[in-house]
Amino acid sequence: DMASRLFCMGNPLLDISANVPEEVLTKYGLTLNNAILAEEKHFPIFDELVANYKPEFIAGGATQNAARVCQWAIQTPGAVSYVGCVGKDEFGTTLETEARKDGINVQYLKDESTPTGTCAVLVNGKERSLVARLGAAEKYSHDHFLTPEVQT
Repeated sequence: DMASRLFCMGNPLLDISANVPEEVLTKYGLTLNNAILAEEKHFPIFDELVANYKPEFIAGGATQNAARVCQWAIQTPGAVSYVGCVGKDEFGTTLETEARKDGINVQYLKDESTPTGTCAVLVNGKERSLVARLGAAEKYSHDHFLTPEVQT
């Protein structure tokens, strides 16, 4: 029985993926086929993608991506459990919704003061540029790991 047998812990990020014109890359000093950690000058890009480019929202971050693949392979809802930290905000709610749609049993710690980690996936043609803002993903606490919700 493989039900609820894989436990994952990592940095959950909400991938915000959209096709964008070259001007968006230029505006933020980005190049295609690159991945960077967001600096303060990049912070507005996440809301801009939502407001102007009809993005796709994907439960991301390397460990959560692997958890989603395992969940897909097992095909039993809730077979994969995942913990990490998100912000108590709209992006955190969207991230949890997307992960649960994929069948993942998420038990996120919700940080009151730090925004949910996000990754802007700027697609232009067949190439992309990634801009990650870790945010609340860096705030995970061992105390959350010890809670009954995570331990059961």
